[in-house]
Amino acid sequence: MSLSDPASADRILFVSDCHLPPERTARTDLFTRFLREVCEGAGRLFVLGDLFSTWVGPRHVVEPGHAAAFGALQRLAESGTEVTLLRGNRDFQLDRRIARRFGLHFVRGAWRGQLGGKTVRLSHGDELAEGDRFHKVTRALASNFPLSTLVKAMPLWASKKLADGYRWVSDRRHVQRNRKAPQPDPRRIRSEFEAGTDLIIVGHWHKPAIEVDAFGLSGKMFVKLGECTKTEAYYAEMRGDSIELRTFPGPSNPP
Repeated sequence: MSLSDPASADRILFVSDCHLPPERTARTDLFTRFLREVCEGAGRLFVLGDLFSTWVGPRHVVEPGHAAAFGALQRLAESGTEVTLLRGNRDFQLDRRIARRFGLHFVRGAWRGQLGGKTVRLSHGDELAEGDRFHKVTRALASNFPLSTLVKAMPLWASKKLADGYRWVSDRRHVQRNRKAPQPDPRRIRSEFEAGTDLIIVGHWHKPAIEVDAFGLSGKMFVKLGECTKTEAYYAEMRGDSIELRTFPGPSNPP
């Protein structure tokens, strides 16, 4: 049973950077518990990229951790919650076909629309990073159809080798980035706000924060989600036109 009010279909949830590995781990189990106990009964769930630590192609769905995550997301969707996946910088080979297989929605780039009476832009966030060439290159490669098709056609053993190599590079960059992290590009974000967006929600930075009157613009809000680890999941919950950052498990739902 959901720990939140199951009748509140107006609840909209946002989570990012779960980094679920191919093998089933404590991180996987916490994520499936989060879906069952927090997300059940919500109107919508948006996963803003990096659901997986790596995802090279549809053959990876047989991995125990991936299968468990997709199975839990499918059950949530079948219970009535609309689930939308967005790409991140680690799982940029996710596509609409694999999402549909489990009854999920999929957005390749940024999601734009109306939520809670606000004009909202959702994305992983790496495309808004200031001067982050690595992520710009990986985004460009992900958009290359012939290359993407070739990678997805790889046998499982080869794609796992590629995934392990990318994960190693990305993990090393994460350590380096903690020393000197590329920040959100103010020019890009201001242009989004000035074009009429009221609320921007991103993941990627792993440092949850809500900025009101963001970047000096009255009434605009910039939300950064935290990551999900093996012990806790950071997420945002929107009810009506208000939004809050939360953690799971919280004081009322210990392990």
